Amino acid sequence: MTRYVIWDWNGTLLDDTDAALETLNDMLVRRGAPKIGKAFYRDNFRFPVKPFYEKIGVVLEGEDWDALAREYHDVYAAKEKRLASDAKEAVLEVRRRGAGQSIVSALRQDLLERDTEHFGIRRDMDWLFGVDNLDGRSKADRAKEALSRICAEKGVSPGETVLVGDSLHDAEVASAIGVRCILYGGGSHSPARLAAVAPVASTLLEAVELAF
Repeated sequence: MTRYVIWDWNGTLLDDTDAALETLNDMLVRRGAPKIGKAFYRDNFRFPVKPFYEKIGVVLEGEDWDALAREYHDVYAAKEKRLASDAKEAVLEVRRRGAGQSIVSALRQDLLERDTEHFGIRRDMDWLFGVDNLDGRSKADRAKEALSRICAEKGVSPGETVLVGDSLHDAEVASAIGVRCILYGGGSHSPARLAAVAPVASTLLEAVELAF
């Protein structure tokens, strides 16, 4: 029985894969490196992000990582983002089924709060669990903190909790904290990559159906 859903934000509820790809390509052009295509991005992007950035040429030798992370977010901020087409319906469906829900994200906490408020999603969540940096590292530790609070304050168990995300890292996080995982194939990773590690949904509403 599912009583709680933990959502990922970027690439899952927020449809920002094109924005992320455009940001990286702008940064590649600045560095005189060739652009990458969407298929390559979805077949190769991963967390933590630094090895991928090094692979495509965004990180130059000796480049300051903190400055690069700030550059990425400055460029990304100007790109158009939107909610996934059925994000609001999926969130409402979770609530209709009587389950609780929160977001766990590798996005910095203040940016997560700002963006979920802007897109009208924050009010439907019990909590928002972001991070304290822009580094794009693992969110596993933050997910452990989130699950601990959810279980303590909502009276649910890990076995009654499902994580819905769009990446291999989301499956790794779910495994690390002992919850089930459903992956959404319309985000940052291609469905073929995701299918090797967890059930894959083509829409967020389908992900909710699978979760329950």
